Amino acid sequence: MRAVLLDGGLGSMLIAAGLEAGRAPEWWNFEHPERIEAVHRAYLEAGSDLVHTNTFGANPLRLATAGLAGRCREVNGAAVEIARRACEGGALVAGDVGPTGHMLPPLGTTTVDQLQRAFREQAEALAEAGADLISIETMSDLREALAAVEAARATSLAVHVSMTFERRRRGVFTIMGDPLVPSLIALAEAGADAVGFNCSVTSAEMATMVREAAPFIRVPLSAQPNAGQPRVTPEGVAYDASPEAFARDVAAMVEAGAAMVGGCCGTTPEFIRQARATIERVAKR
Repeated sequence: MRAVLLDGGLGSMLIAAGLEAGRAPEWWNFEHPERIEAVHRAYLEAGSDLVHTNTFGANPLRLATAGLAGRCREVNGAAVEIARRACEGGALVAGDVGPTGHMLPPLGTTTVDQLQRAFREQAEALAEAGADLISIETMSDLREALAAVEAARATSLAVHVSMTFERRRRGVFTIMGDPLVPSLIALAEAGADAVGFNCSVTSAEMATMVREAAPFIRVPLSAQPNAGQPRVTPEGVAYDASPEAFARDVAAMVEAGAAMVGGCCGTTPEFIRQARATIERVAKR
């Protein structure tokens, strides 16, 4: 069975389409739905089997800081509608859930119960609007990721959860110190239907992470690396990977055991198009 090909970066694509610095992307669900739809369509045409809704920051806690307090269901509903219109049944629509931006002790005062309530409201909104599954991304605190999984599972939709890791001298950890393999095992044991990692690192480094984690994970494993390392240019942030090199690394991830692959920051439909072609060649071999 071939790997599921996810989409690539959404936020970076919206910035390229004109999203203003500091503006929450979720505003565009109302202001520029046609631009979001165009990005979804571009990924579908590039070969994605699944697209993520424009709801990464659409939990109530984060929306309150973006001037969208009290509009959780409206924001998430609009995003699912845009993605559904773009896909027209040609790809699955994943309701995207990101971190709240609120810290648990000892770094903050937010409670797990508060996180669960926020994630539950967003997950219910995504399910009611017709998302096919819930995709939790870019989590750096295992406790927050587990809270999101518990909330998402209450919808009865399939749940994918992805954390963001970096390599240190002692191994691979999140910035909060959660280790790679034990964290993924904990998420699977909590009921996640698929687990993995996204963001933070290059495709070559993420291929190494797949090789380290795959032997221990008993649910589908996902991997969504960035388009190389970011660098600041006069035109803004740019990434240094080529679509061809990215695609070779993605194929290596599939051969190492990743069941779901895609891109994160800086990746574009061309990266996904190249990945699709390379994955198909690997499948034929």
